[in-house]
Amino acid sequence: MDNGKTIEILGVKVDCLTLPQALQVVNGLAVDGQNHYIVTPNPEMVMYSLAHPEFRELLNHASLSLVDGFGLVWAAKYLSLPLTAKPILRNLQEWWQFAWTSLAIVLAPKTLNIIPERLTGADMVWEIAKLASECGYSVFLLGGQPGVALTAGNLIQQMYPQLQLAGAVAGPPYDTMDTVISHLQLSRPKFIFLALPANQQMDWIETELPKLSGAIVMGIGGALDFITGATALNAPVAKSPAKRAPEWWQRHGLEWLWRFLTQPWRRQRIKVATVDFMQEVRKHRDVL
Repeated sequence: MDNGKTIEILGVKVDCLTLPQALQVVNGLAVDGQNHYIVTPNPEMVMYSLAHPEFRELLNHASLSLVDGFGLVWAAKYLSLPLTAKPILRNLQEWWQFAWTSLAIVLAPKTLNIIPERLTGADMVWEIAKLASECGYSVFLLGGQPGVALTAGNLIQQMYPQLQLAGAVAGPPYDTMDTVISHLQLSRPKFIFLALPANQQMDWIETELPKLSGAIVMGIGGALDFITGATALNAPVAKSPAKRAPEWWQRHGLEWLWRFLTQPWRRQRIKVATVDFMQEVRKHRDVL
């Protein structure tokens, strides 16, 4: 399957696709009868991969890698800009490029055009559900707190009544993995959405996906919590409903700020995905 242009950011490969192109690839994966997995890297995952090469290897062997985090959109543009070989001018040029691309995230996001679209796991749940309903593919939801997956499945079916929901379970520690795998082997869904933290998603793909046949797995993080308004994934307090940033904030690269303000327990993770990530990208460019 030709995924078009692929680039590498700090060792992690991502596909530069529009939504229609991505859905065309997804549909191609669905008809070939093989197991596949789709990843949606963000800066936090890229940073994690620097210290965990096995995690990076799994990311890079995905059948499709869709850019989730706006930081990767920025990095793709910033790393693509040419630099002069003259040391003094090179430093000045690099600082200017860093400054304007950073401002462009908010003021002119369309100028960061190496990656044509940010395709988040939360958005792709709906897009793939629509594709599945139109093509007769079944969907299985796995993860979240007890009842969240089923509630999310019902809400998605309200939007797409023809969608075949093969199952919706919380999974471990609420359901044993043997029970989940037995259900999957019996229902044989085409798409499995994994609402798990990133490292658990990749562990699941490595250990459990080979037990299935003709399945496409996509990690979606806290997407089911967004759909249902359930407690945010990994929230330390009981009543912390997950809510996505307003659309304008999403389009202008400010979803991190929304989470910084509304989910204070994530602030160290947000620092890693913003300040630390941008510093790492600049350091990487210095050695190129």
